[in-house]
Amino acid sequence: MGNISPLYHDVKLLCAVTSDNHIDSKHPAPKVPMWFLTQSLKDSAKSRVPMDVYLTIGDTTSHGSAENWELAKRCFDKCRPAKHIFLTVGNHDLWNDDGYETAERNYLQYSNAICGTDHTKTWFSHNVNGYKLIFLGNTQDAGCEAHLGEEQLAWLRQELDGADGKPAFVFCHQSLNGRHGLPRTWDRNESATDPMEGGVGTESEALERILKAHKNVFYFSGHSHMGLCGEKRMQEEGYASFEHEDGLTLINLPSQACGNHHGDDRSMGIGVIIEVYEDKVVIRPRNFAKHTMNRKVAIKDGKPYWEQRI
Repeated sequence: MGNISPLYHDVKLLCAVTSDNHIDSKHPAPKVPMWFLTQSLKDSAKSRVPMDVYLTIGDTTSHGSAENWELAKRCFDKCRPAKHIFLTVGNHDLWNDDGYETAERNYLQYSNAICGTDHTKTWFSHNVNGYKLIFLGNTQDAGCEAHLGEEQLAWLRQELDGADGKPAFVFCHQSLNGRHGLPRTWDRNESATDPMEGGVGTESEALERILKAHKNVFYFSGHSHMGLCGEKRMQEEGYASFEHEDGLTLINLPSQACGNHHGDDRSMGIGVIIEVYEDKVVIRPRNFAKHTMNRKVAIKDGKPYWEQRI
């Protein structure tokens, strides 16, 4: 156990990332997901080098209701984990008994209040310490899939063009179709067969083309509630939490507070730390609830973390 500390000296950008907190007033024990969220906030706040960014990759709430967001806000009100806070929208954040528009309005209202932003759309970008952080959102109700739309895809292309080859970090709740063992790993019982299940959906190929047309892009997702999978899982099953294809790096995060499956480490509380240096990007899984870095799952080159030269 110990406070977060960068792996190397002179870190340029330091981010804490979690996904799928699923804060829910109707949860059998609502304080459980709130506890996991609070632990990640407190752990990030105690970083030995001040955290630049704390962000989530969607499904901060389970139903997108004002009641759920109030519980989430209560957690953030108790602790400021970083200089900047950003909340990617997830499909559960856009599900509400009162309809999609109400859920979208709740997301914008509460995420702006929590983060101190003034976003008017569910997609947005921020430049932090000279690096692009790009957050994708929905343009309409799409069920479990994403719906990006032509306007957002064109915007993403412009944002990545503006990164000038420097590392750019794209956050979308859903992974690209067929990655990280999808569609099989979408279903705990491995019965999913639709190639689009668990992924972005019909726009996955268009999104992939844009991402691969640019250098040093890191694409982060959640959604599938898959545990931490490393080199062993890749060798045996053909998929992992960290995958690299045609210059594009794909990272899928476990659910922080809602249970996981298909993983070498299925613990709750797991997220990642992003460390950007002059010549490399390091991404290290961390159990924020136990205040420990991953040590037992080999991620790349026999090491318990991902390191990539840029």
